Amino acid sequence: MTVRVLCLHGWRTNPSFMEKQMKNLMAKLPGWDFSFLPGPVCGMLAADDDVEQESLAPYFQWWEPLDGTAGQLEAVRYVAQHLRQEGPFDVLLGFSEGAACAALLLATIMGAGKASPGAEMQKELEDVPRPQLFVSVCGIPPDDEATGCCFARPRPKVVKAVEVPSVHLLGDLDADKTNSLTLAKEWFNVDDSQILRHPHGHRFPLDCRPLADAMRQAVQAVRQDVGRASLGGC
Repeated sequence: MTVRVLCLHGWRTNPSFMEKQMKNLMAKLPGWDFSFLPGPVCGMLAADDDVEQESLAPYFQWWEPLDGTAGQLEAVRYVAQHLRQEGPFDVLLGFSEGAACAALLLATIMGAGKASPGAEMQKELEDVPRPQLFVSVCGIPPDDEATGCCFARPRPKVVKAVEVPSVHLLGDLDADKTNSLTLAKEWFNVDDSQILRHPHGHRFPLDCRPLADAMRQAVQAVRQDVGRASLGGC
């Protein structure tokens, strides 16, 4: 059975750039179906010169920092509608701000994460087909107090971890490394020993084999659990 992966790009990039970022990873997972969703906020400014050189405008992001929680919840609705129309997807993969958006979506569906107006949306999202695995690459927490890579303000405490199987990868030289650890440990209750690392910065790894292996094993485990549940726990 084909594994379907929905990919959410980073801040002020686009699906074309993310596809290039993920070229090595996709090569390690032949037969998997990867699709890329652009963020709802569109503009002509790229995240940096590398993005501008590798992909043409427009560029996208998932919310405007000044919009706070309201902007984030609109992004959740936007991705949720895509899941309704094009799902189900087995895996929801996000890079940087895309991982923040993906995490907030899953937290909202499950009534987890921090105390916020997002909890009121849980019933609204009951019909959304939930991906069974979350993959974060250099992800950041979905907090309105720290919306995006350049904002570092106090965060509210996570009141309930998101109970969705997840794979987390961070870069040892990434300026957002601490944020990635927060996302993994506080939002998804992942032990430090389970977090994958690569020796670079805010990017996908050059060697994607460990990430591909972890994703493959996680999908297999999820499908085995689903199979056992369908047999009444046998």
